Amino acid sequence: MRVMKWFALALVTLVAGYGAFLTWRVIDQRPHAAARVAEILATADPALDTVSRERLDWLVRIEDPTFWTNDGIDHATPGAGMTTLSQGLGKQLFFNRFSSGPLKLGKFELMVLTRFALIDRVSKQDILRAVLASAYLGRDATGPVIGFAEGARRWFGKELPGLTDREFLALVAMLPAPNRLDPVNHASENQERVRRIERMLAGECAPDGLNDIYYDRCATT
Repeated sequence: MRVMKWFALALVTLVAGYGAFLTWRVIDQRPHAAARVAEILATADPALDTVSRERLDWLVRIEDPTFWTNDGIDHATPGAGMTTLSQGLGKQLFFNRFSSGPLKLGKFELMVLTRFALIDRVSKQDILRAVLASAYLGRDATGPVIGFAEGARRWFGKELPGLTDREFLALVAMLPAPNRLDPVNHASENQERVRRIERMLAGECAPDGLNDIYYDRCATT
């Protein structure tokens, strides 16, 4: 019994300590979130302003279907996956190098920071534009590809407004695994995901649960 009591006390102490750590992290980061997003937007490629509402809607439907209404967390919508668009931006804002870590504590920290240090400080419109400006889109021979405007140039040799719908979707298709889904070195994998996305957007199929981000029901091969 004494061992169990000590174990319970240690567990309570650890939980309380982690709660205090998360509270400190929110208090520390909350004042800076808006300024960091503003820095991203200040240097954003003007081509981002040419992305049509329809294409923005595609991005949201694919990556974060409840983006406009959620609080940065969505663990229910089929196909949403575990990381919302807001959390994807949060990884850049709040961590030098994000890692889920043991027991997924890093993931929980990300959710808390996104919810309490980002969502009520920055508009969803600015969050979405910052995602377009700063998304990691793999690596080519010259190095990392950052943002959709640069992705259009480096992967397709075009300016962003000149992409076809399928080429734009090819960039979106990269987001879950940029180094394994680029449209040049992994063209077949990228195009298969694009085809599945097209079928999903057309209403021909639907994701099978939260984590079905690759739309297995929409497979064409």
